[in-house]
Amino acid sequence: MFFQEKHNLMIALDSDGEFISIDPPGHRDSSAKLRIACHKITIGQRQVDEKINTMLRACRKSNGDNQSLLPPPVIAKTKDGRSMLVEAMHLPRDLGALIGGARFMISVREVSSPRNSRKSRMRRVYGLTTTEADFADLLACGKSVREASELLAISVWTGRSHLRSIFQKTDTHRQGELIALLNQEEI
Repeated sequence: MFFQEKHNLMIALDSDGEFISIDPPGHRDSSAKLRIACHKITIGQRQVDEKINTMLRACRKSNGDNQSLLPPPVIAKTKDGRSMLVEAMHLPRDLGALIGGARFMISVREVSSPRNSRKSRMRRVYGLTTTEADFADLLACGKSVREASELLAISVWTGRSHLRSIFQKTDTHRQGELIALLNQEEI
């Protein structure tokens, strides 16, 4: 059984991690190319398929009561560059009973890439150049000026020059202040 709406997909599993096959009322043909065979789920996107099947294996190993055995949610990229969040979750018994005895739900949904969103906001709100936004994003992710410079294949001196420009454009004076500003929910 699976439910789909646009880029959101939910797959119901029983307490043994096996697929529940129920046609919900009003079920219509889906645009998802979901294939279930040999205890495997594929949607035709290699990286997403790997993440889904990692979650599926974890559900099969879990006894349905120990939530700590399920891996944390992961983001996988599709061939066309979209970010898909894949997660497995335990369902409360009462809710699961309403869905054919489901104990787990695997969710696949499209999300905006946090790093790309932050960089585009930095460019839009503060007028940072692409390189400055890349540099600032690496700093916000915990990299030092030296590490960020190496990752962008620029000298440390050029990195420091970018940092001065970023400070000026964001009206900040220290890296900690800049990082706090960039890690806010909405810039």
